[in-house]
Amino acid sequence: MVAEEGHLTRAAKRLHASQPAISAHIKALEDELGVSLFQRTPKGMTLTADGIRLKEHADQALAIVDEMVSQAGKLRETLNGELRIGINTGADSLRVPELFSLMKTRHPKLHMHLLHCMSGEVLNKLEEGGLDAGFMYGENSSEKIVTAELKNLGLVIAGPVAWRDRLTVASPPELDRFPWIMTPADCPFHNVASLLFKRHGILPAQVVLVDQETTIKSMIKAGTGISLLLEQDVRQEERDGNLVIWKKEPLSLTLSIACLKRRKDDPVLRTLFSVLSEVWAA
Repeated sequence: MVAEEGHLTRAAKRLHASQPAISAHIKALEDELGVSLFQRTPKGMTLTADGIRLKEHADQALAIVDEMVSQAGKLRETLNGELRIGINTGADSLRVPELFSLMKTRHPKLHMHLLHCMSGEVLNKLEEGGLDAGFMYGENSSEKIVTAELKNLGLVIAGPVAWRDRLTVASPPELDRFPWIMTPADCPFHNVASLLFKRHGILPAQVVLVDQETTIKSMIKAGTGISLLLEQDVRQEERDGNLVIWKKEPLSLTLSIACLKRRKDDPVLRTLFSVLSEVWAA
């Protein structure tokens, strides 16, 4: 982790350990191997030539350990243990109840643990080992992660009912006349919105930053502003007259399931990917 981060503080944070503990581990390893692994610099830590060569062997060793665990799983008649899955929105939207029903029927000894986190957090927690798999929106930005696309989801711009007459007839460039409820920069919804703004020269007036879809919907209904939401999550709200939808330009976002690339052949994860593919194909 220190080699990948190039910095002791960042590595310690990802490993949820103290800097002295990490330094002690490095020193013990260097003493045991009899070589210097890192060069300390004002900007951080870089691998020495010996460190680079030995890290290749370390990566191979970890891959072999993972493969051994994977093969052990294949030898078991049933899947068991805990499967930690990150969910980035409501369980119903991700069809988690259907997933749980099938997994429980077919693999009763496998326990699913669902953890709420945003798409960007899913990638970080997978790399840190806090999750086994996770749902995510948008593109995969990590070479260590492998994803399987489940569906391309439609997005819409939703606004307060009181703005119906102005919003529904607005052209794309005229969307900058409305206050915007924005999501954090690491959220895929933010990326879609940014591309829309750039395409039409929109300079949005951001009134608030929100990272939960339920909160965004509540603030839209309260008349705070407009925002991007999943079409499937607001259809009923529109029919019930709780909000209004702007539909003059098609917008979309991919939903995928992700895991570490080196763990993609793990029996539990292969089963999860297969069952999700079945659920979303229905």
